[in-house]
Amino acid sequence: MSSIHVAFVRAVMIGREGLHRPVLLDMFERAGGSEATSYISTGNVSFRADPESIGELVELVEADLEQLLGRPTPLFVRTLTELQQLLDDDPFGREPFDEVSARLVTFFRTEVPPTFDVPVEATNGDWSVFAAGPRELFSVTRAWPDRQPQDPGGLVQRLAGGPVTTRAIGTLERIVAKLVG
Repeated sequence: MSSIHVAFVRAVMIGREGLHRPVLLDMFERAGGSEATSYISTGNVSFRADPESIGELVELVEADLEQLLGRPTPLFVRTLTELQQLLDDDPFGREPFDEVSARLVTFFRTEVPPTFDVPVEATNGDWSVFAAGPRELFSVTRAWPDRQPQDPGGLVQRLAGGPVTTRAIGTLERIVAKLVG
């Protein structure tokens, strides 16, 4: 039986490099997804598919993306249920800063490596990776009055030893609200 999934496409902007919304949605439909819908311009796509077909669907869409873009472009897929549970767990209920600029969720394809110890703090105070779920990390950046903070993405990817992708919690909240509303 099919269920709703959300794919977070790493490092793309819709409308650039020939990746237009209809092209991306067609990739998901041809790979076996149905009801493909995109959200904002950073490559977030919801679709229906049988859970047992997700591995093949991901491989097919990634192959299409690589052919179009000329570079590997991984997908990070979660079920709607997983995203709802993530939001219900309220990982940002006990964030480490009072003045927060951004609340971020970093997705891994599989589990967070057991060698990744949290918390991890930026030496300049810009960010904190303060919690981990089974396949994601939670971080915040500090709001500074005079500058934009850096985020922990580069360090997380180096420590992970492979690709990850990060989204603001607000993006996840909006996608889930549209899917369940």
